[in-house]
Amino acid sequence: MTILIVHYHLRAGGVTQVIKSQAKVLREMGHRVMIASSGPVAGWDEECLLVPELDYQTEGQIPTDHLLDVDADLWIIHNPTLGLNSAYPAMIEAAVASGTRILMQIHDFVEDGRPSNYPLLAGIDRLYPSAPHLHYATINRRDLEILKTAGLPASRCHFLPNAVNPPAINTTSPTETLVFYPVRGIRRKNLGEICLLAAHAPQGTKFAVALRSGAEDPAYLHDDWVEFARAQNLPVSFDVVGKEPGSFISWLEKSTHLVTTSISEGFGLTFLDPAFLKKPLIGRDLPEITRDFVPFGTLYQSIPIPLQHLPHLKSQFLDQVKATMAAYGRSVEDGELERAWLQYSANDEVDFGNLPEADQRMIISNVRLPALTEWLTHALEKPAVEVDTTPWTLETYAKILSKTIEAIQEPDTVQWIPRERILDQFLKPEKFHFLRGCLIESQSSP
Repeated sequence: MTILIVHYHLRAGGVTQVIKSQAKVLREMGHRVMIASSGPVAGWDEECLLVPELDYQTEGQIPTDHLLDVDADLWIIHNPTLGLNSAYPAMIEAAVASGTRILMQIHDFVEDGRPSNYPLLAGIDRLYPSAPHLHYATINRRDLEILKTAGLPASRCHFLPNAVNPPAINTTSPTETLVFYPVRGIRRKNLGEICLLAAHAPQGTKFAVALRSGAEDPAYLHDDWVEFARAQNLPVSFDVVGKEPGSFISWLEKSTHLVTTSISEGFGLTFLDPAFLKKPLIGRDLPEITRDFVPFGTLYQSIPIPLQHLPHLKSQFLDQVKATMAAYGRSVEDGELERAWLQYSANDEVDFGNLPEADQRMIISNVRLPALTEWLTHALEKPAVEVDTTPWTLETYAKILSKTIEAIQEPDTVQWIPRERILDQFLKPEKFHFLRGCLIESQSSP
């Protein structure tokens, strides 16, 4: 079988890593694998089609005819409804109308905290096709239930958790405590919380974030934190891969712990990589994601901040909730706003991870959290635990992927799921999050 994998790009990141694993597994099954993207294509074993129009927010239509000329038996399209390229729905509609068998692999939804993307799909009603020859795969069970609730037949929705395939590393004996965040520093990774942890960690503890943010976020969202950490003399370094000690693998080897402070994940490799690498994990739990497996680490679900430190937060919250709803073409009543605020500020406390960046910086600069220092001291003393990693190996992934592909049937009538059914499940005032809502204007670090 010839399989064409389609994605916006092949730049370093979580989805690209999934594509690498997926292509490897499919190739080992005996399939011919081709990849269509905007690049870069160097270093890939697969045949790569360079299609610049597939990248984020590019102008013009995607040359679907050119992709159909590949005569692939199956397309696997990653993040097809993310709203980062308004030409994707037309490409998918043409491909499914041609009878091409398609697997739509959902990592994230445009409806889930991406109000700046959603307007790019304005006027496009045909976003979620449903047909015997077009199926969906999700990387967590929450998203699987969202698709089913929206009206997609259960037989066309598949749970396809990512394979965890971290690089092999050598066992070392680090001489200092180094907590490594092995991610690209985009906004939802919550870099402010890394700075907060660094400000409260035991003396001598160092933190490092792997890579700078990419094209998905404005650069200042990352760089403001770099400047802030420097101004505050915090023991945290950013964009360290390629710097001393060098490669990504070198930083993994040098680290004593891995950390996650992300406030939103599709799958959350950072929760599972430590089990494979035999490194202890600390940081923020995401129960909607980690319910699919037992969290392997010392995790918290919130860092409570007394509301008294944030006298202007309520007005910011109300304004941003209304702005976010408006970006999705919705309005919100005053009663709903007040209920959302009361839930957000329950017990006169708010979660540090759900503060605007400027307020996060103010808290780090001015407020000490003894309970966090105590938690960090104990968390950093705990060793890694032995975990059965079988459910997330490439071998297990290959079996699930094979069954998913086999379930995709012959071409037949195409129907369309009303996109509002997806939006309604995500867009609720009480689910608002500052780091997933409308972008807040940059405020320079002190």
